[in-house]
Amino acid sequence: MIFFLTHCTTRAATLTGSFASISTGSVVDLTSEGPLDWVHWGLYTETSLDRKATVSPLISDFTRIDASNGYSYVYQFADNYNGYGWSDGIPTQSVTNTTTGVWAYGVPTIGSGFQITAPADTTLRTLKVYVGAFGAKGTFEASLSDNSAPAYSSSSLVNMMGNGPSGVFSINYAAQSAGQTLTSKWTLSQGFRADANVTLQAAALTAVGANNPPFVSITDPTENTTFSAPAGITINADAFDPDGTISEVEFFEGTNRLGQATSSPYGFTWNNVAPGYYVLTAKATDDGGASSSSSPVEIFVNATGGVLSGMVALPPQAVDLTAEGTADWAHWGLLSSNGFDHKAGVLQQISNFTRIGTNDVQQFADNFSAYGWSDGTPTANANNTKTGVYIHGQTNGFKLTVPADTSQRTLNIYIGLYGAQGDFRAYLSDFSAPAYADTSLSNIFGNAYAVYTLDYSSASAGQTLIVEYTAKAVFDADFGNVTLQAATLAGGSVVTNSPPAVAITNPTNNTVLVAPATFTVQATASDDDGSVTQVEFFNGGSSLGMDTSNPYGASVSNLVAGSYTFSAVATDNLGATTTSSVVNISVINSATAVTLLNPTVSGSSFNFSFATQSGVSYGVQFTDSLSPINWQTLTNFTGKGTTMSVSDTLTGVQRFYRVGAQ
Repeated sequence: MIFFLTHCTTRAATLTGSFASISTGSVVDLTSEGPLDWVHWGLYTETSLDRKATVSPLISDFTRIDASNGYSYVYQFADNYNGYGWSDGIPTQSVTNTTTGVWAYGVPTIGSGFQITAPADTTLRTLKVYVGAFGAKGTFEASLSDNSAPAYSSSSLVNMMGNGPSGVFSINYAAQSAGQTLTSKWTLSQGFRADANVTLQAAALTAVGANNPPFVSITDPTENTTFSAPAGITINADAFDPDGTISEVEFFEGTNRLGQATSSPYGFTWNNVAPGYYVLTAKATDDGGASSSSSPVEIFVNATGGVLSGMVALPPQAVDLTAEGTADWAHWGLLSSNGFDHKAGVLQQISNFTRIGTNDVQQFADNFSAYGWSDGTPTANANNTKTGVYIHGQTNGFKLTVPADTSQRTLNIYIGLYGAQGDFRAYLSDFSAPAYADTSLSNIFGNAYAVYTLDYSSASAGQTLIVEYTAKAVFDADFGNVTLQAATLAGGSVVTNSPPAVAITNPTNNTVLVAPATFTVQATASDDDGSVTQVEFFNGGSSLGMDTSNPYGASVSNLVAGSYTFSAVATDNLGATTTSSVVNISVINSATAVTLLNPTVSGSSFNFSFATQSGVSYGVQFTDSLSPINWQTLTNFTGKGTTMSVSDTLTGVQRFYRVGAQ
């Protein structure tokens, strides 16, 4: 008998920690310390967040920890005993020595602080967390989500009198299995003064043998540069590798590879570039095979024949959109984030916005300028509304279009921002004039507002002016945003909007139906200068529903006896509406039998009468023979609830009569 012995080895889970003070005045290089990832907090505000640009985020943003049965606040500070620097960051690319961070103050103070997380699996990693204390002792704790190794805890950092040197906790860890999490907490465990607090500055993640990715940025051309066609564009890039060398830098326009450079200075010349809008990137690869791409740089190449000039100013406190927007105007966010009001009675020229980015658009109501109008749709009038819409996050924003041709037009766009820097640009679809761009609107700590005025015309008919407004930088990671409120257009030809036509085809006016009545109200609708978007049907003032496709209709079921009034309202693609003529119908209970009364001959006439029901249709017929029968109509009428008389001229032959009711 033969026995086989198989030996398997797996890495045991581990979690160990250590603490070290940071020398006063020293600068921690986060790019070198965090080849897998790094984060710095508090560069500008308490929610400023900078991190490594060349990797997918691994270290989380902090979560504020409140004391039990209490609460806490987070603030920014800028007098740390040591500094931090980096050269591969986003949104701030490089910093040489910032002494900023954030501090947490709780009520009660004990237990307040910060929590961050990082991924854990069987790979051995090291997380460094850079912290401080002010008149306090802090407790640092680290644990694995699968509890596969004992947690680490330390209260080594103490600053009794006030501020003092910061420290770094280094956690070496690996979990028993994939898909786990390392959680690190830094909380105040003892306070020595009323304003005691703990601080958080940065974190860095590395592993044995980790290859720090290269960093590359395009230095020329800069964002929104314009060139004249046919253009020769020299693209220059800076690239470095923190732990090795650069093997090549490739240059791209969109996904189209333009060329490469293998030695510094890294550059490439792109020749004979036609008019258009282009997105340039550079990709660096290091000697270890790691690569990363630069932030995109958007440029324009223009032809001639058009005009586009712009200026930016502080907007007035009150704006009359009706008076300013003689050709068209638009307002966003009156009642909700989807609110879009525009000038009624004209061909719409200012488009609704298209969202740029993935974050949600939200409504706000505390704008600097107040807007009003008296000729709007769907809201006819508004007065002093400070509403608008905003979108959070870097590179998120709004896109608008307006028509352009050889006519001169003026477009005003009212925008704003909070805790961000704006990137405003406008360009013609035929690129017949240099693009206009501006990044001057900025506010690190609060709001800023502007109205951009664009004077433009294109080289040919049938063109558009494209306007894009995004956040170039976000100084407040949680709340930084750009806003859009209104736009006005003047000049060019003003095309009025003819309203649609609509008419009810079924039932016809004065129709009488028997209860319970079930039928479909139908209508035809058309629009000479656009399209019909919907037809809504009404019974009196109550809506029966709407239809968006021809034939238009709405169902009516089980009407009881009574009188009813139906109408239809058609809406066209520009918001104009038309209401149809009213159709009246009657619904009656089943008609009773008809009894002929008082048959008499008077001279040359035969006369008789019968009682009628209101709304019932009656038909009087005769025949001169019962074999064969040939019924012919003598008269038709609708009953009014009275006795009706019928007269027929005598013919000298016998004649038979009948009356039908329905």
